[in-house]
Amino acid sequence: MRRWRLALALACCVAGADARAQASGSMSVVSDYYYRGVGYSKGDPVPQFNLSFDTRSGWYAGTFASMLKMSGTSRGLYAIGYAGYARRMAAGGSWEAGGTNHTFTTMSALNYREVYLGLGSDRLSGRVSYSPAYMGTAMRTVYSEVNGGLALSDDVGLFARVGYLRAVSAVPRYTSGTRLDGRIGIGVSIEAWKLQAAWDALHAEQGAYARTGDRVRSRNGLVLTVTRSF
Repeated sequence: MRRWRLALALACCVAGADARAQASGSMSVVSDYYYRGVGYSKGDPVPQFNLSFDTRSGWYAGTFASMLKMSGTSRGLYAIGYAGYARRMAAGGSWEAGGTNHTFTTMSALNYREVYLGLGSDRLSGRVSYSPAYMGTAMRTVYSEVNGGLALSDDVGLFARVGYLRAVSAVPRYTSGTRLDGRIGIGVSIEAWKLQAAWDALHAEQGAYARTGDRVRSRNGLVLTVTRSF
């Protein structure tokens, strides 16, 4: 919990350091929460909160929090605090660099940090993230992702993403060293509200100590989201 509070304090400091900082936020309810293909709500709807600050000088920071439901633990929060710097390029598009802190309030052993680099354009963006100790293990990982969007009208748009996690060090026998996830969907905006329907999928290599004998685990399903921006 202390790290989550630190992330929120950092976001507020970035906003206070630049009087021209722009703040935005949202509240959401998602039918089933997946992050990078991994389920964090046990198939149940959960509320989420997002707050971000962007400055004209390029610095930004923010925090995201979702109710967390994991087997064997009480309900808690999964929070991501982030901060970084983004800059437009003369040739078009932009680049960014920053870091994230991932906090599980009821399972602190899973907490981890990442640093990232990214490129973006009007319709596509990509990011590569590196963690020196992924989800409480000694495993170093690189996560690569590409996100895209296409506006069908002023209020309707398509979106998609694909991500690939790969270990760059020894893999513990109880976990997976590679994981491919993706999402494709449609979103509709109605004033300050946004409705989304997406198909989320995961394809992961099982650890040697997996409960099933299959070497590959796959999952897919429909995810619905209602968001109110402020």
